[in-house]
Amino acid sequence: MPLTTEVSRVADAVIFVYPASPLFCTSYFAKFREYRVHAGVPCVFYTTLEGRLTTYLVKTWMRRDLEFVANSNYTAHWLREAGLQVLGVVHHGIVREQVEVAKKMVHVARKNLEKVHGDKVIFGALAFWHKRKGLDYLAKAIKVLSEKRKDFVVHLVTNSQTMKYIGSIEGLYVDTVFGTRSREEILAFLGALDWLIIPSLAEGFCLPLLEANAMGTPAIHCLYQPLTEISDVDANIPFPYDEVVLEDLGEGFDYEMHRYDPKILAKAMEEAIEIRLHDERDYRQRCERVRRVLDRFDAEKLYPQLLKYLGA
Repeated sequence: MPLTTEVSRVADAVIFVYPASPLFCTSYFAKFREYRVHAGVPCVFYTTLEGRLTTYLVKTWMRRDLEFVANSNYTAHWLREAGLQVLGVVHHGIVREQVEVAKKMVHVARKNLEKVHGDKVIFGALAFWHKRKGLDYLAKAIKVLSEKRKDFVVHLVTNSQTMKYIGSIEGLYVDTVFGTRSREEILAFLGALDWLIIPSLAEGFCLPLLEANAMGTPAIHCLYQPLTEISDVDANIPFPYDEVVLEDLGEGFDYEMHRYDPKILAKAMEEAIEIRLHDERDYRQRCERVRRVLDRFDAEKLYPQLLKYLGA
């Protein structure tokens, strides 16, 4: 990053893009203050948050000198709850051109999935191993459903650490290529699925839900904010949670975990299988409807809003 004494020479304004944990990004908070207060350069901190910030880590100068733009109304709520200044909300966006490129790759991606999984209903999931991502909940749901039927598979794109925790499960295909594929390849993968599953217990936005829907793939997800900010809950398949618990994982804030019964997720997956196999009209209508998310979350329309918070 430029030195504080040089930043005004190389930039008219600065947008910081980083999660809002004061435990990990205090140095970025400090750099923001230096640029804005001492160098006089317009700055905004574009951020995400999945729960309640740890109070003693939020210093007086952070509340006084930092200005945030949240990626969701949910994120904005938790920032304000900690006494931090929120200028507004700018949701994450999808680059339409990337979607169009990825659409041309979907046919090949689907053929590759069918080579591995045959004619099964193909669910997908996309998440690294972290407790909030709910991959252990997903594994339990797969176990429940695989005892009833064998006509489905969940293709999980994740990291190698996942295998240490959930091991080998019938109905689950673990693909440890997380972080090694281009944006277009990931979009094509999402577009080649029959359904995307979001097993997460906590999210600050959930970009994969947005990306899958933009590619015309409906999703299964838990019914909580901020997912409900993004999702067309009538076209996707939401399922309820049982309880909300604030959980400290040593990351500078308490995750707002939405715990649910994996059997409920299994039930939602079974509903999705039945729709895919026996109600083509319903399935196609859902696919067409979720695609409209691109009109609401077009990056070219959303991200220029950041400029108004810079005074441009």
